[in-house]
Amino acid sequence: MLKRTALVLGFLLCCCTISGCLSMTPSQNANNSQKLTSQGSQLSLTLTSVALGEPASIKATVTDINGKPLDGKVVEWFIDGKSLGKSQSKDGVTFMNLTSEDVNNLGYRTHQVQANFYGDTTYESSTATSFLLVTAVGASPVQSTKDFSLMNGGLPAFNRFKIDR
Repeated sequence: MLKRTALVLGFLLCCCTISGCLSMTPSQNANNSQKLTSQGSQLSLTLTSVALGEPASIKATVTDINGKPLDGKVVEWFIDGKSLGKSQSKDGVTFMNLTSEDVNNLGYRTHQVQANFYGDTTYESSTATSFLLVTAVGASPVQSTKDFSLMNGGLPAFNRFKIDR
């Protein structure tokens, strides 16, 4: 009798930890599973170019899938695969600021910029990739008003440059 009681208690403990307690009502089980479901997030980067010796600021926007800005979300920044640190969003916006020395150290060429939001208990992770074009001194970019994101397989649009003489 004692072995049978232990077996039954073991079965009940197992059922309570795996799929919610058997004594819960269906609506309680549904509410319990909703707490474990994350919402989608979106991350986008603003295209940027900068001349050697000039500071640069790259903007990331973090939103939910409906476009609502997400506040207080941490974004990690990478250039050419190297982590440069993290920043936190305020009203869905955060920046990576590069000093003129940082830009000089990057050198004259196109650099891949990536921002990662790793997700949290409410929102799923998202990633955006863009390019920072470091130009020669005297080259000025033609302004682009478009933001760029690799969400849903988008392709980059590159800025065009003119040389000031």
